Amino acid sequence: MLNGRLTPFVAVVLTARLTPYIIAVISVMVVTGVSLYMYPIDSDFPPLVLLLAVALTASAGGIGPALVATVLGFLSLDFYFEQPPFTFSLSSIGTAFDLIAFALVSVFLGTLNARLRNARQRAYAARVDAEHALQARDEALAIVSHDLRTPLTAIKTSVSTLRNPGTPLNEGTRTELLGTIEAEADRLVHFVGDALAMSRLESGIAPDPQWNALGEIVSAVLDRVTPVLGERPVTYDVPDTLPLARFDAGLLQQALTNVLENVGRHTPEGTPVAIVGRIEDGTVRVEVSDAGPGIPIEARERVFAKFQRLADNSFGTGLGLAIARAATTAQGGQVLIEDSPLGGARFVMLVPNQATGGPTSAS
Repeated sequence: MLNGRLTPFVAVVLTARLTPYIIAVISVMVVTGVSLYMYPIDSDFPPLVLLLAVALTASAGGIGPALVATVLGFLSLDFYFEQPPFTFSLSSIGTAFDLIAFALVSVFLGTLNARLRNARQRAYAARVDAEHALQARDEALAIVSHDLRTPLTAIKTSVSTLRNPGTPLNEGTRTELLGTIEAEADRLVHFVGDALAMSRLESGIAPDPQWNALGEIVSAVLDRVTPVLGERPVTYDVPDTLPLARFDAGLLQQALTNVLENVGRHTPEGTPVAIVGRIEDGTVRVEVSDAGPGIPIEARERVFAKFQRLADNSFGTGLGLAIARAATTAQGGQVLIEDSPLGGARFVMLVPNQATGGPTSAS
């Protein structure tokens, strides 16, 4: 069955590759026939006509078919149009010059054709890249405009309601509207902060590796994101006895913060979260496991792209995991997604430990 499927494909490929050479043979045959019919032996025109066939073949097919046309054209010229006819012999210096001229034309035009084709291919690839970039930009702008319009609309509606003297509001309603304004303003601030962080990381930053205690770094991040995690029980396993490691603490904090905030937004309230930190084999390893819905294998790479969400109704800027990957990659690390032992997803951040001598413990 497989051979049956491959045979037509192989035939197409071979035909495409052989076509320029077939054209080279046919063009020389046609020009030879026309020259035999129109021009006498020893005429000056057959070499020029055959040279034209070589030039056209070189322009259309490249240097390979051009060299084939050169050899066939020279043999045809020598056999039919040089004295004595119907023999292969170099009877004059002019025949040798014809061969040199054929070869020079074929090499020159064939090389020029190859360069032109490469230039066309590069131009086509550049155009495709530009089209993809424009499409990505348009999609990003659409997402950004939606993410900005939604909180701005909520804020404007709430403010208009509060300012309307004809709308009677009790204290509870006023408090709720003010809470909406505050929440949506925080959402805008978070979005702008993520956009600036992503822009900074994409512009290229030089990591600043220093000696750090991994437990202190992870603990500080956990304290900062506790409001986002809410009532989720957190299991913390980053021993104080770990040796010091040399890495960029700011970048690791940025990556871990965004991963934990992502967990806080996309897992049900009350579900457990586990944080594990280790330093092994020259690598700083931090794992965040959750008991949420998980991430399908086919989507585990896509979620790291900017403005990507698994569901249209999900919250967040769509930049959190993109920032986590960019911050980790900036210091030569990576972020992986695996199945979590808790039933959801496990995010694994791996950062090189650039220790080349120095402190060995956090004491």
